[in-house]
Amino acid sequence: MRIRPFFWHCTEGRLKWTRFLHLSIPIVLSIDISLLEHEDLIGFFDENIQDFSNFEVKIDFLSDYAQSKMIRDAILYLFEMNHINVPWKNRFALISDELVNNSIEYGSMPLDVNTICIKFVPTPKGISVSVEVSDTGRGAEAKTSDEMEQIRKLKEMRGFDSYLGKRGRGLFQLINNLVDELYFRDGDNGGLTVGIRKELEYVSATVEEKPVQL
Repeated sequence: MRIRPFFWHCTEGRLKWTRFLHLSIPIVLSIDISLLEHEDLIGFFDENIQDFSNFEVKIDFLSDYAQSKMIRDAILYLFEMNHINVPWKNRFALISDELVNNSIEYGSMPLDVNTICIKFVPTPKGISVSVEVSDTGRGAEAKTSDEMEQIRKLKEMRGFDSYLGKRGRGLFQLINNLVDELYFRDGDNGGLTVGIRKELEYVSATVEEKPVQL
């Protein structure tokens, strides 16, 4: 039976959502979607994740834009299963899409195998969401973590408007005001990992956050 992350209780005559804080170690899953269809990945989630608020999944995918849509839809599905509202669900899908596409366009050769790790962890006030995307480092414009930190500093100093990506939206411009943490890490066997983390608070039956200037 799937564990639901909420239960109803009554306070001052009103029904409110209250959240369980799970103390168990999150389940860790791994899947290669190179040869899978969209419905296969969703089915994998449904079959293997009992508690959608407390798990980690590693997804290997081909360095091919055809697979980025499957990952974007997976992100949206996982947020829906956590009752996270539309603004944050869509923002994470957009940011994750940018990270995946950057790993394909800049950090890898065609048909290399890249990785995205998605992690949901319950917190006392809500849920922490982390996404990491790793490339192979074999692309013509591959970067190290030090190079990415240097680029970030330059963009922060000079402003983001002059540094839009080829698809019209830059990584740093997208993420700067949206997440709690953006970090870079070099892989043991080469390649770059770009990670983001955001803690969201549960209010009523959805996750809310202070308005963010987009």
